[in-house]
Amino acid sequence: MAQIRPEQLQKVNELKGKFNELTFIIGQNQIQQRQLKADEQSMFQELDRLGEEEQNFLGEIQKEYGDGNLDTTTGEFTPTNTK
Repeated sequence: MAQIRPEQLQKVNELKGKFNELTFIIGQNQIQQRQLKADEQSMFQELDRLGEEEQNFLGEIQKEYGDGNLDTTTGEFTPTNTK
């Protein structure tokens, strides 16, 4: 049985170590991407829920004040002229 030189063994082990390290980093990256996608999906669901809540609340305002425009900065409601 032949044995490779120590510098060859060192190089093989160095390359193997770098390969394993990179494989580990890729795995961590994939896990982070999966978590980011899950977080993003949750945020979009919350965005949809908030949009729906806003529309429902504006519907309540419309029932109380009628048709018109609301300045959300000042709170001033300007009725729409209906003829």
